[in-house]
Amino acid sequence: MGAPAAGATSEASDVAGLRHLLDAYERSLILAALGAVGGRQRGAAQLLRILPSTLHEKMKRLGIRPLRRQGGDGPANPEASASLHWRGSVAPGGTLELRGLNGPVRIEAGCEDQVEVSATRRGPWALLHAIEVKIVEHQRGVSVCAVYQGLDPSLPRRRRGRTSRAADGLRVDLFARVPAGLHVVASTINDDIEVLGLAHNVEAGTANGRVRFLPPPPHSSLEASNAS
Repeated sequence: MGAPAAGATSEASDVAGLRHLLDAYERSLILAALGAVGGRQRGAAQLLRILPSTLHEKMKRLGIRPLRRQGGDGPANPEASASLHWRGSVAPGGTLELRGLNGPVRIEAGCEDQVEVSATRRGPWALLHAIEVKIVEHQRGVSVCAVYQGLDPSLPRRRRGRTSRAADGLRVDLFARVPAGLHVVASTINDDIEVLGLAHNVEAGTANGRVRFLPPPPHSSLEASNAS
């Protein structure tokens, strides 16, 4: 059999790129729905108009962990978190972009050839949907971006001021473990950036915080988090 035509290879690449974009969009919709109902998967499934079992399978495929309430129920407990994890490869010469808003960025040197990313949104349950974390794979590498989507426009005007002030406290903690030699570009607005065990190929900047290059940690942050 002969080699595939160049047109067929390009078409396959375009289809794969579209799939990654669709997955990123679907991931954002699910996170927004979970945040809107305090992490209750049945309620999120109703908002998305799908079966709870379908939502469970989608969350599993997209690497979305169930939201865990820290006591109370929904908005009665002001603080909550939602985590998203991604693991994959970046082609040689590619770049990992980490774009935060409010919250720290931490980058560690890894011993494997794959990239691991963890993004955790923190804030009031009822407002978590105002920030999305988008993970997009493309020809240049992988981009992880915290995006402020805005508040629900249906909120009564008298509540918007108080809600807007509460939304200012929303944060996204970004963590990445990367192989040696990978180019990393990291930024955030209101917090610090820590780079551990990587002295080269890292560009980092923060508007209101510090950038620190430190020696490698004694153990993996992701492994410690998963073990707990």
